[in-house]
Amino acid sequence: MDVGICDTHFHVFGPYDRFPLPASPSYAPEEATPEAYRQMADKLGVERMVVVQGGCYGADNSAMLAAVKVLGADRTRGIAVLDDSETPDDLRWLHEQGVRGIRVNAISDAGIDAATIKARAFAIADLGWHLQFHARPDQIVAHAVLLRELPVDVVIDHCGRIDSREGQDQPAMRAMLDLLESGRGWIKLIAYRCLPPGGEGSGMRSFLRRFAAAAPDRCLWGTDWPHPLMDAVPETGDLLAEFCRTFDEEAVRLQILKGNAEKLYGFQ
Repeated sequence: MDVGICDTHFHVFGPYDRFPLPASPSYAPEEATPEAYRQMADKLGVERMVVVQGGCYGADNSAMLAAVKVLGADRTRGIAVLDDSETPDDLRWLHEQGVRGIRVNAISDAGIDAATIKARAFAIADLGWHLQFHARPDQIVAHAVLLRELPVDVVIDHCGRIDSREGQDQPAMRAMLDLLESGRGWIKLIAYRCLPPGGEGSGMRSFLRRFAAAAPDRCLWGTDWPHPLMDAVPETGDLLAEFCRTFDEEAVRLQILKGNAEKLYGFQ
């Protein structure tokens, strides 16, 4: 197993005695603390990491920011969620805490439209952040032109949540490849949520390889630990092993596991 890799996508929930969920969360996951994450990450050889704000917390980024500190600001970055009330000073403060991007979740937030995406992109542009877009395939197609025209880089979450059974000619696949080929798009090669129930990881290999062929310097890897909202929770080590089988050429694999993340998130 490779060592020194970067996990660009995981979540923390809690500890709930310090960071309780809101009264009506969008979902209520089991507690998943930074300490528990670190135990898992050490076993996988993860050296650098990016904690993504969990949707159940809304725009209260407190647990995410605390995780950055616990895991070490020298090797950890954060991805925040905004609610459009933030001032430029607020955003600069988040930058000082290690935030390097925002997540826009069009799947769980019905209020996300083109105007919101554009406004948030312009709000963060001067900071050099990127916009991480979590969306269904139809939403990616609907916003394809906008995403290519934003003043910031765009990172597509979870392979765009495409259905592996729909093949590589589906419209969302073309939209994501166009974004990658524009030079402003990135993609997280986290594929297990794209599989049908009971599907094997190998069912996404050809998709991942095609993304990597289109933009080898803008593909990223992440665990998605602790795998919220999954009926059948995968073994994180198995997901990394499947990724390594998909990219058996060491130079390509290490570029995705290490080099690309170092560039995007500003690791030294």
